Amino acid sequence: MSNHIEDLQNRYINLYPNEGCSSEEINKIESLLDATLPKSFREIASFFRGGYLGGISHFSFLDDVNPNIIQETLRLRDSVNLPDEFIVLAEPPESLIVMDTVNTPSVIWFNAVEISNLPQKTFTSPPDEWETYSDFFEEFLTEEEQGY
Repeated sequence: MSNHIEDLQNRYINLYPNEGCSSEEINKIESLLDATLPKSFREIASFFRGGYLGGISHFSFLDDVNPNIIQETLRLRDSVNLPDEFIVLAEPPESLIVMDTVNTPSVIWFNAVEISNLPQKTFTSPPDEWETYSDFFEEFLTEEEQGY
C-alpha cells in the first residue's frame, strides 16, 4: 500500500472504524462485473466499503448490502447499455458517479440524463472528474473531516 493510501486510511479510521472488504469480496466484484478494479480502489476498499462520506451515499461494495455497486452497475448495463468499463459508485439526485476501470479520468460525476454521452465523454454540462479513485475518495474524506 502506498504512503498516500496509508495516509487516507489513517484519516478515515480517525473518523470511522476500519470496515473494509476482504480480498475475496473485491475479487467477487471483479468477477461479477467482468472488470479489473484500479489499484487505488482495491487498496481503499481494504478499509472503506461504501456508505455515507462527504455528504453523499456511496453504494456498498458488498453484494449482500443494498444498494451496492454490483447490482447498480448491472442494472444500468441492462437498462441503458452502460459500457462494461464503467462501475456505478453513487447516484446522487439527478446525477451519477461512475468509475472508469480502463481510462482516466477514473471517476466521473455527471448529469444522469447525459448517460448516453458517457462513452464519448461529450457532456453538455461539464462533469466533475478525478484522475484516480484515491483522488475522488480523498476529496470526500476531506469534506467529511470538515463537516461538509
